Amino acid sequence: VSTQSTGTQILPFTPYVFDPQQFANFVPTMIVFNDRVTGEDHFSDAYPHELVYGGAIVKVPVKWGFFSDNEDVKLAGENPSAEDGDDGGDGGETKERKINLVHQFKLVECAYMNKKGFKEWLTDDDNIKRWKKFLAEELMAADYKLSDEEAAKQVEDGKLKEWKKNLTDFAKFILGNWKNTSIYHDVTEDIEGSKIFYVGDENGDHFYYIKALYRTEKF
Repeated sequence: VSTQSTGTQILPFTPYVFDPQQFANFVPTMIVFNDRVTGEDHFSDAYPHELVYGGAIVKVPVKWGFFSDNEDVKLAGENPSAEDGDDGGDGGETKERKINLVHQFKLVECAYMNKKGFKEWLTDDDNIKRWKKFLAEELMAADYKLSDEEAAKQVEDGKLKEWKKNLTDFAKFILGNWKNTSIYHDVTEDIEGSKIFYVGDENGDHFYYIKALYRTEKF
């Protein structure tokens, strides 16, 4: 039996060797906002957003659409039919009309918070104490050299007063638009957890997050 060369070159096998230097300059591409009380994710900076009210509030444009329970929201126009409210008729699968971030982060409407409850939530002594601690944690996250005592002193020396003024201005905005406002929280429905404020008016549909009530994680 004779054999004939096919001219195929066989290259030697080179095993892959992990080199940590390949990842030395890796920069996380997404920041997730995590509720300091419940530990649940409420938002990520993959969505357009801006800081308002002196940086105390994160304002996020949102969209209404039709979503099924097992469907993810696509970013940057990857699935415009879902974001623009096209119910699609996916094989007869039932879809529900909801806000894109409500669907993506499994948020639920906060049924117990009415106008009076909102005012009480903002002025509750236990909440204020908790939020003072969160403000100190936020300062330490921004400056790792800052000690607990130094951060607490900055909060007492003016940070809290400035933050409460910005929060009061935001509260006036919410109360003035109460008929166009809905309030959400995560699936834990924890009373102490952060609340998310939806306002739909002539300026569009937006979510508002109280920034200090979140820790951020990079991915």
